[in-house]
Amino acid sequence: MKLLATALPLLAVLACAGESPEPAPEWPIACAVFPGEADAVADCGRRDAEGELVLRPGVVPDEGGPHAVLVEGDLYYALASGRTAPALLFDNGPDYFVEGRARTIRDGKVGFVNEGLEVVVPREWDFALPFEGGFARVCTGCSIVREDGDEHGTVQGGSWAVIDREGRIVQEVPDNP
Repeated sequence: MKLLATALPLLAVLACAGESPEPAPEWPIACAVFPGEADAVADCGRRDAEGELVLRPGVVPDEGGPHAVLVEGDLYYALASGRTAPALLFDNGPDYFVEGRARTIRDGKVGFVNEGLEVVVPREWDFALPFEGGFARVCTGCSIVREDGDEHGTVQGGSWAVIDREGRIVQEVPDNP
């Protein structure tokens, strides 16, 4: 009986040793920190259940606020925690943070994120100018027209408005700024 009492706990330990731990999440998406690092990080990111991009924690440095990463041909803001937000391409890089806000784009609609990459103005505008003095000009029904070979364009048409930092319309604007 004493032998059996000693053997049972040992058998339990041996049985548990063969079980696999919870598998680590896979990071199948490659990315490159922008600008600077020419080499892509092969195991950089994944999509969560909602389809949002999540980076492996530590891919970008912890200091310096949001960084930019190039993922699958698109530019994103990224934090060291792994949180991301799509970035509006401006001047060959991500849009600048102005007054704590930067433009973000998804499915052709523009909104704003804060430096924690939380959407603070929903992506519902066809175009938006950066914040200035606590307000930003936005439009619906407008489009960007580019001359042949020109990377810059002009915004034409649409209905314009001025929004506050929370995205509330504070004034209709009769003409394109």
